[in-house]
Amino acid sequence: MKFAFKDFLFDSKELKLYKDDRKLNLKQKPAQILELFLSAPQTIHSKEDILEKVWPDRKVTDQVVFQNIGHLRALFGDDAIKTFSRKGYQWQIPCTAFEGTAEAQASRQTTPHESTKPDVKTVEEETVVTESPSEVFERPESIGSKLPMFGLAGALVLLALGIYFTLS
Repeated sequence: MKFAFKDFLFDSKELKLYKDDRKLNLKQKPAQILELFLSAPQTIHSKEDILEKVWPDRKVTDQVVFQNIGHLRALFGDDAIKTFSRKGYQWQIPCTAFEGTAEAQASRQTTPHESTKPDVKTVEEETVVTESPSEVFERPESIGSKLPMFGLAGALVLLALGIYFTLS
C-alpha cells in the first residue's frame, strides 16, 4: 500500500519515503511506526501497541517510542502526530491510500474528470509522534562533507592541549 500526504509519498511495503519524487533515507523503526500510523490513521496507538508491533520479542524502554515519534515530528511537523495523554498517539495529516505505482496515482490526481478510482481511498486526518532526526535518517553521503569540520575540531583540541601542557 502507498500513502500520499502533503508532498510525501510512503511505500508501506518497501518502507520507503519520498518527498517531491526524491527518496529520503528513513530508518527502519521510524518507517515501521509511520506504516502503523498510516495504515490506521483514525486509531489512537498506545505505547504498548507500538512497542508490540515495532519491537516484537524485544525488551526496550518506552523512551524508544518517544524518540522515534520525535523523529517523525521533526520530519513532518509537530502537528503531524497528536499525543493523547495516557492513551497514545494518532496521525493528523490527511492522506490518500492507494495500490499500484506512484505514477498511476499522479496521473489520477492530474485528471480529475475521471469518474472511477477503484483503488484510491481517502484516509481521515490523524496525529503522529516522532523521534529525533539523527535516528530517523541514514545520511552516509553527509559524512564526507563533515570531514573538514572534524579536522578543524581536532586541530583546535590539539592546540588547546598544547597550551594546557605548556602552561602547567
